[in-house]
Amino acid sequence: MKRHQTLLLLLAMSIGGVQAQIFINTGNSNIDKYKEQNPNATIWDSTSSAAKSQAAKKIKYGKTPSTPATTTMSTDYGTTTTSSYTGSLSEANNNLPPNAEPGKCYARCFVSDQYDFKEQTIVDKPASYKTQTIPATYRTVYDTVTVRPASVRYLEIPAVYETVVEDIMVSPATQKWVKSTADPGCLSANPGDCQVMCLQEVPAVYKKVAKRVVKTPSYRQEIPTPAEYKVVSKQVLDQPASQMQIEIPAIYKKVSTKELVRKGGYSEWKEILCANKLTTSKIIAIQKALKVNGYDPGPLDDVFGEQTKAALVKYQKDKNLPVGNLNMETLKALGVE
Repeated sequence: MKRHQTLLLLLAMSIGGVQAQIFINTGNSNIDKYKEQNPNATIWDSTSSAAKSQAAKKIKYGKTPSTPATTTMSTDYGTTTTSSYTGSLSEANNNLPPNAEPGKCYARCFVSDQYDFKEQTIVDKPASYKTQTIPATYRTVYDTVTVRPASVRYLEIPAVYETVVEDIMVSPATQKWVKSTADPGCLSANPGDCQVMCLQEVPAVYKKVAKRVVKTPSYRQEIPTPAEYKVVSKQVLDQPASQMQIEIPAIYKKVSTKELVRKGGYSEWKEILCANKLTTSKIIAIQKALKVNGYDPGPLDDVFGEQTKAALVKYQKDKNLPVGNLNMETLKALGVE
């Protein structure tokens, strides 16, 4: 390879939810433009004197130089300080792109572990039972009770008297002889010579006597007295007290579990569009192709901004393309030559 061959080694992504990019510049003349378009990228510049010295050591001793701790870049977005990869290039890359061709750029991305969150319902508090006492129940009944029993009393009814008048015989009837006058039928010249005796009835002699007699005799009258009653209410046991088991339902809750779907790591080396080829017309062509495919890149301008990058990453993920850079496979799928 030529000494100033352009080679960008992408160690980690900056868009699409993965880690920040770490690039190693091995002589790209358009690195300033790339820095301007990627202000958050960390660039290890092999053209610096320290880098040249370390590169020389690598050539001489076969060792990979270490990157600086931090990199500070001044761009149109302001001054950005990012943490650089602190290990050796051999530790970060393990190897360089195989079968690399001069004048082409290559990159690979470090993709974080991908997880899937699944929601499931678990028992927060198991079902239980408690004993509940059911109190006795009573009902009202009505009963007729005797206030005073039946009885009989007697009333003495006195006799009724009346006064009656009776004829009392003073002397009974009798007969008596009464000397009568001369009998005119006497044949004697002297009527006196013929005595006449007449037997006369002497009637009985009565006198009126008043007396009290019983008209109605006395008697005992029976007067019954009926019993007296009243209705009273009272509480009687209807259902005795009892106990029952009441089930308390279990309480559930939803929890999310994290499951590893795909182990992260470095992707394979892919040929990417070099920074000097990311021209204004190329950016607009990429934006138009994204818009035609239903992805919003934002305004059709020559700015390779965050909205264009986000649309590009979504397109790559949906089409199962390498994610995180302007690789040739993505440009081919977009129809951008």
